[in-house]
Amino acid sequence: MMARAIIVGFLLLIYCINNISASVIRNISTDKSALLAFKAQITNDPNEILSKNWTQQGTTVCSWIGVSRSTKHQRVVALNLKSLRLGGSVPKEIGNLSFLSFLEIGNNTFIGEIPNEVGFLKKLKYLSLQMNNLTGQIPQSLGFLPRLELLDLSENDLFGNVPLSIFNVSSLKLIDLGFNDLTGTLPNDMCSNLPLLQSLFMAHNHLVGELPSGLDKCTQLKYLSLSYNRFTGNLPRDMWNMSKLEDMFLGWNNLSEICMFLRKIFRIEMISCHAEASCGIWIERISVNHGRCLQLWYLVNGDLYKKETHGRSLR
Repeated sequence: MMARAIIVGFLLLIYCINNISASVIRNISTDKSALLAFKAQITNDPNEILSKNWTQQGTTVCSWIGVSRSTKHQRVVALNLKSLRLGGSVPKEIGNLSFLSFLEIGNNTFIGEIPNEVGFLKKLKYLSLQMNNLTGQIPQSLGFLPRLELLDLSENDLFGNVPLSIFNVSSLKLIDLGFNDLTGTLPNDMCSNLPLLQSLFMAHNHLVGELPSGLDKCTQLKYLSLSYNRFTGNLPRDMWNMSKLEDMFLGWNNLSEICMFLRKIFRIEMISCHAEASCGIWIERISVNHGRCLQLWYLVNGDLYKKETHGRSLR
């Protein structure tokens, strides 16, 4: 029995050593393989940046254009290919860049879907795929990036509902999903787990329903843009507890009674309303005196702007 236990233990030790060795080798080569897989999906490279610079022989990964590596782990930590006029698709191998914290491929002409494997990048803080031609639905896996601070998927052709998982990424500071074809509603508890969120942009989509209540739980929110959707109903009262809000864009929806709502909520000093029923355009100029800080709000086509005058004349 003792001899058998020794043999089993020895075999397990060999198995572990082999796995560890394979893991080390895989870690050294994985990043290069993933980047070469990315290059293989490029169908348009008019400046020949990747075709001439990203080569298997004669250069190291750290010298490739757009690639940055850490000195500590010797792993790829950033990939910045913004505005290089690249075209193609994003391969699933992108998820093998396990040390990646910065991914920027915006302002190119990438097509196809966002691979689910992007959700494997657990160190990712910055993800910008904006201004491309990406299609399909936003992967739920993007909601499993525990360090993500910026998510910019704007100006693509993405459709479907906004994944609820995104609203659970408590590290997010900016979400920009504007200028897509997104549909569905926004959940009332969307701000419950977003204590650091400063900017939320979802304009120019096809979102419906009432504006979500509980937006005041995004206590750091400064910029809110939901214009050019199909929202209906009134503004939730708790929105006006957002003390750090600077700009709010709600125009070109089907929201009602905004003027009446503002009169009830604010201690109005001055308000001038002009409405054209034919096109639903509202123009407001509102000043509110909160102690010494005089706030000037403009509501133009449903978009609310705040300017602080700090005692200076409004006129």
